[in-house]
Formats: sequence, C-alpha cells, structure tokens
Amino acid sequence: MKYFEAIRIHLEEFKRDIENYSRELLYKELPVLSEEKFLLYEQTGNRLIYEKLYFERRKFLNVFFFVTLWHKEKIYIKKLEEIIYAICKEDTWALPAHVDMSKDDWKYTIDLFAAETAQALSCICHYLGKILSEECTDIIKENVWKRIIKPYVESEYGYHIWENWDNNWISVCASSIGSAVLYLPDDKGVRDKILDRVKLCLDKYIGGFSKDSVCLEGMSYFTYGMEYFFGFARQLYEYTDGEKNLYADKRLENIVLFQQNCFLPGGNTISFSDGSTNDRFRLGLACFLKSKFKGFEIPPIDLAMKFDSDGCYRFMANLQDDLWVSEFLEDKKNEDQAQKDEYKFIFYKEAQWAIWNIGDTGLAIKGGNNNEPHNHNDIGSFILSYTGEIFLTDLGCGEYTKDYFKDDTRYKIFNNRSLSHNVPLINGEEQKAGEEYKCLSFESPKTGQIRMSYASAYGLKNIELDRNVELYSNENIITIEDVLSSDKYTLTENLITSIKPKIENKRILITGKKATLCIDVVNGGNININEVYFSNHKGVEERVWQIQFNCESEHDNCRIELKLGFNKKI
Repeated sequence: MKYFEAIRIHLEEFKRDIENYSRELLYKELPVLSEEKFLLYEQTGNRLIYEKLYFERRKFLNVFFFVTLWHKEKIYIKKLEEIIYAICKEDTWALPAHVDMSKDDWKYTIDLFAAETAQALSCICHYLGKILSEECTDIIKENVWKRIIKPYVESEYGYHIWENWDNNWISVCASSIGSAVLYLPDDKGVRDKILDRVKLCLDKYIGGFSKDSVCLEGMSYFTYGMEYFFGFARQLYEYTDGEKNLYADKRLENIVLFQQNCFLPGGNTISFSDGSTNDRFRLGLACFLKSKFKGFEIPPIDLAMKFDSDGCYRFMANLQDDLWVSEFLEDKKNEDQAQKDEYKFIFYKEAQWAIWNIGDTGLAIKGGNNNEPHNHNDIGSFILSYTGEIFLTDLGCGEYTKDYFKDDTRYKIFNNRSLSHNVPLINGEEQKAGEEYKCLSFESPKTGQIRMSYASAYGLKNIELDRNVELYSNENIITIEDVLSSDKYTLTENLITSIKPKIENKRILITGKKATLCIDVVNGGNININEVYFSNHKGVEERVWQIQFNCESEHDNCRIELKLGFNKKI
C-alpha cells in the first residue's frame, strides 16, 4: 500500500474510533474524582488509581469535542458542555504527584496536565465558541484565568519549578499557556507579557537537547515536548502573520530527525532510561515536520499512534492528528513521498548513543552518565532486536510511584538498577547513581564499530573496563567484547531477555517468533539463568530472564566475548 493512501486510511480510522466512542460514552457518566483517591499518592505512593480516572475524563472531553466539531449536533453539544462544567469543578487540574499540599495555593499548581487542560478548554472555546452556550464559554474563560493565567502572570520567571528545567515539562507547560492566551480574548492585557516569557521557556527547551540533537529522555518524551512546542509555534506564527517563527530555529533541523532514528527494524523503539520498546509517533506532528524540514522521514504508518494509544488523551496532539493530517493529504505534492529502507549506522558522539539498522536487525547502545533525565544506572546498556521483536532488552520505565522518583529508593527498583540492563557486574557490584559515574570515552573508530570505556560507572579507580561492539553492513554476526584490566576484581556478564532462554554447552539460545538468537560465549564460565518479576509502567507484573556468567580468565586482563547471530525460522 502506498504510504499516502496509508495516511488517509489512518485518518479515517482515527475518526471512526472517536465516532465509536461517542456512541459508547454518550449516556455514560464521567468517572468521579474523589479526595480519597487523590490522597492515595501521599498515603501509599500509588499514582495509577487516581490518574486512570483523571485521564478517562480527558478522554470524554476529546471525544465529544471532535464529534461536536464535525457534526454540530445538539446532543453532542449538550454532552460536551456537561463535561466542561464537570472539569471546571475539579478541585485541581494538577495530578497528586505534582502538588505540594503544604502550600496555600496548591489547588492552582501548574503542572503538565493543568496546563494541558487550560489549553484544551481554550481551544474548544476558540473552535466552538459560537455554538456553546455563553454560560459555558464564560466558565472556561473564568477557570483558565484563575487557575492558570493569573497565577502565571503574577509570578516571576522561575517561580514554577519547571521553568528551571530544559525538558518536556517546560515545553508542554509553557506552550500550553501560550496557546491558551492566544485562543482567548486578552481582556486583562497580559498576552504580550506571557508570550515573551513563553518564548524564553521554549528557547531553554530547545537548548536542552544534546549538541548532536538527542533527547536523553527518549522518544516518547521527545514527542510529548515537540507536539506542544510546534502546536504553539504554529499558533504564534499565524497570530503574528509570520513575523515570529519559532520553527525557523536552525537547531531544529537536526533535532527533528531524532524521532526517525529511534526506530529499529520492524517498529521497535529505543527504550533507554524511562523509554519504551513500543513507542509510537504522532502522525499529525510528523506530517507537519515533513512539510517544514529537509531530511525528515515519516516512519511506516502502522507505527503511528491511534486515538487510544495515548492513555493521557492529550488534546493538542489529537487535534493535530485531525487537522494537520488532513492538511497534508490535501497537498498533492506529498503523494510521491517514498519510504526509505537502507543500512544505517547513527553515531551520536555528544550524547554517546549508537544505533544500527541492518536489514531485519536492530541494535542500539549508550554511554552517558548516571544522572541523566529519567536516569537508570545503565552505562553500556544495549538493545538487540530482529523483525520487530526484542531479544536482549532494556526494560524502560517501570510503574511510576512516589518511591520511583525519590533518590533514596529509585535504585532499589528493578527497572532502574544496572542489574536489569545488559551491563556487567564487577565483583558482584552494580553501577552507582550520580553524574560522576560515567562513560569516560565513547568512540567509533569506523562505521559499525563502537569502543567505550566505562569503569567509572562503578566508582572504581585504577582499573579499566572497555566494551567493544561491532556490526558491519556486510556481516550477520555481532561481536560484543568486555575487557576488565585488574588483578583483584571479577567480571560477571549480565544479559536481560523477555524470552525464556535455553543453554547448550556455552551457547545461549533465545527463540522468538521468527528467529533464534544464538549467543556463543568465549571465555565465560557456567551460565546461570534467573527468573525476575517486576512492575511495568501500567502497574502490571511482567517477567524477564537474567542470564549471568563469570569470566574464566585468571590473568590481569579479564576478557569475555559474545558472538551473536540470528538463525531465521523457515
């Protein structure tokens, strides 16, 4: 199927899903947000129970906005107004994990989702103001003003903690506030002041990418920040008749390419830190970027988010998936775009990432330090995939709880420890958390090869630990070699897979749906397999297998080599 037609079908399915939900939810009541569930985070650390209800309410808002926009029918208008009234009665638009209840104004905390809610309601007022009741639009304006715009404009830059950050938070919050003030009338004369402050925030956000344009938080957080950045940037461009063009920033030319480089063959994604192996891209954002940036490629359309893919139901992104995709389809020059499928070796020297795409095989490895955004103790971690299946994995994000984000408990959680990554142990010890525990060198002597030195990640001095990885375009074998230079420390390899492995002599066999990964171990001792359970990002228990073996060498240099290759099933 040609990709232009695939985009058209995706848009039709997006709309059909929303239409189906409108019939399902029309006579259902909104989930109730209670103080009891709100306080669960403080009392037990659980976030999921309250957040599930909160985001379900945002789903209702999205669904009935779109069917009202498309059909203008009274039954949908009435339902949408009921939803808006209910959201405007919420004690706070922020999530429990993001508020400090010791503050008098905690209900007016501006976090990601409070800002998104303000943006969504302001946008609804803009698009549907003529068909919603005056009472409803007045309630929107009143709540956006008192909950978001007033607390923001009356504070100094940096009062809101996210203004001191350079990650997705500053983009989403600032862009949402900027979008809201552009959609609503400037009755209080604050628009220009807010827009100037928002632009400062967004410049800081773009400056937060590595010098070689990597988002260290991973693809999903890249998408999150970018969909709001470009949503606001386009509004500002149109509001100023092109005078203020944020996407003319030269830094963006390489930053936007990060998305396409995160995909491995078959559709898996790089899951370093709190990432995911199954991230999906936003088609609306991708269509817009394709029209603006040379070299930007839209990934295969079956890897695009559907309406239900984002459990937070982000309003601005869904609007882009409707309007921006429609615009793209209307421009006939886009019909001749071709999908690219070629050997790629991507080397990010500054961020210390390397990515291989060779036929059906995907490989990614990282260096960095152990104080990165959404950090895991994972220097040297790698991911290996084949035809859309992960064989050696990086688990990505676990269940977000209170303990997950506390320094004294974060690295007791399996997902965040180096024990859950494809990195070795030294004397049975894991890597340590902190910026000083880092990869000292990360080089690519030639295309397809990485050499890194990372003993510092373990807090050890006067020793060397080097990892050498090779995968060339004309070869089917991957070699991974670890060399520990020490006469008093032992080296234990540690591999993680979600597929139950088998051991034959010193060969590890991991059999997936379409192939078997064969790992030959050179200079390794007895191979042990441990079964480990952990809680994934949705709070569901998952199982992985941990494969461990020691170096047999008794010399000053302890060396283990892995030779990895896939045998395709016939």
